[in-house]
Formats: sequence, C-alpha cells, structure tokens
Amino acid sequence: MDEVGRIFGDVGLGVFQLSLSRPVERGEYLSVEDELHGPVLCQLDDLKRKSDLNLERARQLSPGDEATVQETLLGTARVIGYRDAQGLVKLPTIPFRSGARVYRAEESLIAEVLGLKRRASSGAYVGLLRNHGLRVELDINQLVQRHVSVLAKTGGGKSYLLGVLIEELLRHKVTCVIIDPHGEYGSLRVPAEKNGAHARFGVESQGFGRQIQEFSPDVTLNPSAKPLAFSLRHIEPRELLIFMGLPNVKAFLAPLKGLIESVAATNPEYTVRDLIHAAERLEGVAGETLHERLEYLEQTKLLAPQGTSLKELVKKGEATLINLRGVAVDVQELVVARIASTLFESLKRKLIPPLFLVVEEAHNFAPQQGTATCSRVLKNIASEGRKFGLGLCVVTQRAARIDKSVLSQCNTQLILQVTNPLDLRAIAQSIEGLTDGMTSMIQSLPVGTALVTGGGYHTPLFCEVRPRATRHGGESVQVVDN
Repeated sequence: MDEVGRIFGDVGLGVFQLSLSRPVERGEYLSVEDELHGPVLCQLDDLKRKSDLNLERARQLSPGDEATVQETLLGTARVIGYRDAQGLVKLPTIPFRSGARVYRAEESLIAEVLGLKRRASSGAYVGLLRNHGLRVELDINQLVQRHVSVLAKTGGGKSYLLGVLIEELLRHKVTCVIIDPHGEYGSLRVPAEKNGAHARFGVESQGFGRQIQEFSPDVTLNPSAKPLAFSLRHIEPRELLIFMGLPNVKAFLAPLKGLIESVAATNPEYTVRDLIHAAERLEGVAGETLHERLEYLEQTKLLAPQGTSLKELVKKGEATLINLRGVAVDVQELVVARIASTLFESLKRKLIPPLFLVVEEAHNFAPQQGTATCSRVLKNIASEGRKFGLGLCVVTQRAARIDKSVLSQCNTQLILQVTNPLDLRAIAQSIEGLTDGMTSMIQSLPVGTALVTGGGYHTPLFCEVRPRATRHGGESVQVVDN
C-alpha cells in the first residue's frame, strides 16, 4: 500500500488532519485502517503548507538570497466510510488514532464504497472518476424521478455535458422534450469526429437522427424544424389568460368566457382575429385590456385553428427539440408555459409516457426575481412532477438567478466551473453534503471536469466528462480568424 502521511492532533469521527510525506492532490481518495472495520475510504478536502519562515525573517532576505525553509504539507480529510455486511455505507463509530498511517486508496476500495459499478440497464455513463479509470454512471430512474440541475459559468461546458446526458437518455429510450433557446441540440443527429479521447473513455461515435424530431414557432429562421402552433379551441379560457399575460383571473375570466362563447356560437373554427373583432364591442377597462392583449397574442402567431397535436409532440423513446432560436423572449415564455402545462396535465391523466423535460437557460423561465409567464408551472413540476413521471432538468449559468424552490428540488446536480460568489452561495445552500473544500474547488475546476452529486451516489464525486458521441452544437463563434 502507498503510504502518504500520518494523522495528527485531535481526531473527530468525520474529519481529521494529516501530515503528508508526499504531495497528494486535493480531492484525492485516501484510506485509513480502522481497528474494527478494516480500510475506510476518506477524501482529502483541503491542503496547506506550514513553514518556519516568518514575516521578520522574510524581510531580512536580500534579493537573490536563498532561504532555508523547513516546511510541512498539511491536509484536512473527511471520512466517507466503509461498506458493512449488508452493503450499506457507514462511518466508523470510534475516531482514528493520532499517528495512524494514511494510504492512497486502492481503486477496488474506491469503487466498492462509492458504488461505482456498471448499471447496464439503468446507467447513464457521463465520464470517469477524476484521476481514476472508474466509470461514473448516473441512475436514470433517479434522474427522472428526482430532477436534475446542470450548473456552470458561461463557457464552462454545460451544453456539452447536457449533450452527453441526452445521448445516454436516448440510448436507454427515455422520452425527452428539450427547450432549446439557441438551437444547439440539433447536432445530436450528427456523429462526432473520432479522436484519442473517444478511445480513452471507450466511446463510439454515433448519431441519433432517428430519435430526434424538432419543432419551432419560426421555421423561417429554423428550416430544419416542423412548425409549432397551439390549437386555440383546445385552450381553456383560464389558460388563455395566462397566455395573454393576464394573471388576474377574477377580473377577466368571465368577460373572456362570454367573448369566446359568443364567437364560437356562430363560427366553431374561430381565430384570434375573430376574438379581436368581438372584443372591440366590449365596454369598460376589461374590454379594452382584452382587446389589447388579444392583439398582442395574434402577433405571436402561436395560436391557430389547428395546432401541433400531443401525439406529434411526444413520441415514446425519442427526443423532441423545441427550437426557439430567434424567437422573442416574451414569446419563448409563452411557448414554455403552454408546453410545460400540457405535458404536466397529460401525464396526470396518463395520456403520454413518463418523460424528461429539459429547460436550457432556466433562469429566464423560472427567475428568482421578477416573474415569467411559465414560472408557476415550472415550480409546480419541480415540486409535484415526479409523482406523475415528469422529470425536470434545469440548465443555467446563473444559479443565483433561478428560483430557489426549483433549484432545491433537484436532487442530482452536475456542476462545472462556477466563479461568481452569488452563484457559489446559491449552489452551497441547495446541496446537502457539499463541504467548504468542494465549494472552493468548484471555482478552479478545469474545463471538462464536473462535480456530480446525487444520481445514485451517496457522496459528491469529481468526474472527467466523457467525449460526446455526437457533434457539439454549442461552440462559440470566432470573431477574428486565427
């Protein structure tokens, strides 16, 4: 066994200090022999150097002088635990002895305690445990049943990681609906060009064109997509008020119901323009407001006599992309509100199979400050969707700007580099078991490394994200040619 140091000082049950005899990276796995249970897995959470060079001596040194310094590398480690006879992870009930030897953990112990095993039927392979060749596979049932968040600063690789996750869901025939504000995920149809990383991670290049369908409210800008529209006659008056940006149901519901009934009596195939003409005859503030909002609604071009059917939108084992590239932000909110509420209500009535709803740029659709048309339904899905088989994945570069009630409901988190202090605080507050050392490490994660919490694992893991099997569609645009 590879000894790296000794425990010193007062020793608690969950944390201990050690003097390192050789350099070990922060986050590396260690083991300590327990008197009762054998080797126990630990993790190096923090590092510092202690030296005898004080400020006074440092000031006395002239430029170019060599300083004789005695120093010690000290670390703080947390105890992860051991597997008992029943296969449960437990902490030792007696603290380690001061002076006990600390070893670099063997991969067999790491895999056993962390639960890094092949999940052929339900595992989403997202990468390798950092500095080890052990596969990190998330439990797909937990992803869908307990919600997911993907968090990173701009350029941190969240779209790439989400692409990896969607590839795995498609391999396992999980039904998905993806809100794609920038039109990035159509590239899931196209196989990636192979490179050395594919061989290292054991990934084959593959496209999912047969499992991808795409819709957009604007097919002029997005010609690869089918037209997306909603049937006016299948929207209840209460829902139509939300579509119109009129949350004050008491003031407008009765007048709108009367308006629709009068128009439908003479023309069952009525349009928004027909409602506008009828609203011109209404008197008072309610009539003027309804007329104004119906004019706005017609301009969005989202409502039509014949809309996109639910059977078209949701197909078992496939991913539906809702491409909103070039669509105005307020119209995007309407689209997300209508799709999310339709999926939620349809799953309650078991009209569609269980599915995974992915919302990119989620801070725009469920903001912490202010409101969006779709905020309420996304909050309802976060709190109740799992009961009906509706999993939610929120993706954002601003964790502090997304609604806390939505973020806190995500039991699986995939976190890449985050440096904004407000975002770091929001992450730390929403994740159980995240130590100060891990929060600090998030700020300096290299591109392609993610902190994974949940997903079937009882402790956070640092994972090197595997290369995509499909082409990445979220590359930044070159402004100046090299």
